[in-house]
Amino acid sequence: MKGTTMGRGRAILLLAAAAAHLVVVCLGALQVDAGDGGWARRALQYYGLLSGADSGYSFFAPGVGTNLSASFQVNGANGDNATDVLETGVSHEADIRVRNIIGMFSLEEDQMVRRSLVASWAGKVLARHPDAGSVVVRLDTFELPSMAEYRDGKAAGWKMNYRAKFVHHAKLTRAQQSDGRAP
Repeated sequence: MKGTTMGRGRAILLLAAAAAHLVVVCLGALQVDAGDGGWARRALQYYGLLSGADSGYSFFAPGVGTNLSASFQVNGANGDNATDVLETGVSHEADIRVRNIIGMFSLEEDQMVRRSLVASWAGKVLARHPDAGSVVVRLDTFELPSMAEYRDGKAAGWKMNYRAKFVHHAKLTRAQQSDGRAP
């Protein structure tokens, strides 16, 4: 008998904890203010921060950022074109890290740093394609309309954010010398 009572009490305690968590999640999703101070509000805020229950779950919020994508058009010396990306597909985690690095472009305000980032990526792609004559880097953002714009018929879509062409330095020097221009 005693074991059953202990099991029932434990089940009730777990059920109460799950219900309390669900309440905090709902309060966060509805963005309800828990009052004007006191220990209860501080406890709710602290628990919400630790558990993530205060995140608001606002997928369609105006604060949802745009997605930046990098693509590389590799132009072969013989006129062939191919498209490449930095993500390798080897592991999901590595590809997330690559996308985070690409996302740094939109956070950077210094144009020289932006150019250096893109040149580094282009160098990586040119190293993968040693016979390439050049590579065109294109950064596009996926723009989501607000809910009001969506209701008015505006669709989500890709918009070009940045475009630049890069050439192997050695090939550029050879081309300039063959044209009679100094490097």
